[in-house]
Amino acid sequence: MKRYFLAVILLGISFYSPAQSNSVLTTPQELLELSNQQYKAGLILVGGGTTFVVTSLIIPRKFDDSDGSSNERLKSFFLVTGLLSIMTSVPLFLSSGSNARMAAQLSLQNQTVYQPIFLPGQPREIPALTLRIPL
Repeated sequence: MKRYFLAVILLGISFYSPAQSNSVLTTPQELLELSNQQYKAGLILVGGGTTFVVTSLIIPRKFDDSDGSSNERLKSFFLVTGLLSIMTSVPLFLSSGSNARMAAQLSLQNQTVYQPIFLPGQPREIPALTLRIPL
């Protein structure tokens, strides 16, 4: 039984390994779309984290004054969850800005070919990848 299980696992790995895609985002539209998605996710995480932190500050310490039960466990859960959510949003904002700058720097466009004499059948414009390096 162990051999069959091992064979199924190895066969499954061989089927799923070519399915991994290492596609590099090359067009500015793809980079800008990824940047917008990351920015939106960062805003959601910051908003949710802030809500959790504020909620943990608003909840009273004692649930019921007569029997002495407390809300410290709930308050600490909300506080830790909120702070982790806010800290998780920072890398999303950083990568969003990086992708937005990359989208602004890379562009694919047609550029004219400057030749003194054009031969018949020669294109006057060629596609070119433009890279702007900010100084």
